[in-house]
Amino acid sequence: PPSTMTDAWGLRSYEAWVKRNAGWYLPAIENCKSLSICFAPYSANYYENEETYVGLECITDLLTVYHHSILGRKNPSDLKCGPETPGVIRAKKLLSIVLKSQLFLEILSVRRLKHHSKWTVIVAIEAIKVILRLALLANNSGRPLGNYSPKELAEMNEYEECMEIAHRTYSKEISKNTSSGETCPEKPSMFGDLVLMYARHRRGVDPHGSFRKIQPYTVPSPSPLMILSEVLHTLRPLVYSSLRLMGKKGDLRPWLVSLVTDLLSRYLATIAKDQPAKIHNSSRNLLLLFYLLRAPVYKRYTKGKLQTLVNLVKYIPLVGSALLGPILDISLELCERRYFTTSLS
Repeated sequence: PPSTMTDAWGLRSYEAWVKRNAGWYLPAIENCKSLSICFAPYSANYYENEETYVGLECITDLLTVYHHSILGRKNPSDLKCGPETPGVIRAKKLLSIVLKSQLFLEILSVRRLKHHSKWTVIVAIEAIKVILRLALLANNSGRPLGNYSPKELAEMNEYEECMEIAHRTYSKEISKNTSSGETCPEKPSMFGDLVLMYARHRRGVDPHGSFRKIQPYTVPSPSPLMILSEVLHTLRPLVYSSLRLMGKKGDLRPWLVSLVTDLLSRYLATIAKDQPAKIHNSSRNLLLLFYLLRAPVYKRYTKGKLQTLVNLVKYIPLVGSALLGPILDISLELCERRYFTTSLS
């Protein structure tokens, strides 16, 4: 049974330990990852051990997802996708796992497989992502899948403070079962159950120490043009990777089709009358600049211009030759080795 398997692997003890030490343990993992990303490329043997470094980054990302799940927290990469049923929550977790491990899988494919096999792996990854994103898009009634704002995350992650206020304010209705460690009413009480449910679902706490009320509001249904725009935006990475699989190395058609798909998606979102759509569209318009860094345009046109700029920066006394120049050289190398291994999604 699952509980026995959890005990056998020691996961239950580990999860309890994480809950007790989350205050320092989670930031420590994030700091280790940040240090690896910042300083590992300067290592003399970085490219010989690139799989190891990227694998460690992948492990820390997956651990972060796991830890947030243990603690019942939302994280900045979580998507707002409508009512969160158990099936939707599983789809979000699976999508998060795929996104966190995608770069590592593709680095392995690039180093160990030939062109056709490499893009077969990438197409399979993108197909899984498209299926999950379309399912979440449908659950959200076609509205754009955005991320939670820092304010929303702070309100939803006030679990401990909510539970503390619940016990302090409604001590007569709620008691703590020391044998199980779970909070529960002393007696069957609808009021006690309601208070605990209110706290466990992170309804937030206002400045006066009371549970924050949810303000009723209605979200307008997206227009058909907005829905079509989101579908195109979701499908674009799969279209690009599929054309790279079927085409030859250096073929310009995947780049052009991907650009046209993005432009069409932006155009449909622009003419749609949905106000949230325009906000998402303005942020996505900036991403169009990254087409200058995508193969094969990067090698044919952009790389030479950027390298000339880096060489000019190196003429700046002290700062340019000793600091900025080497950093920009490594950045260009990482862009070519990492950014172009993915389907740019």
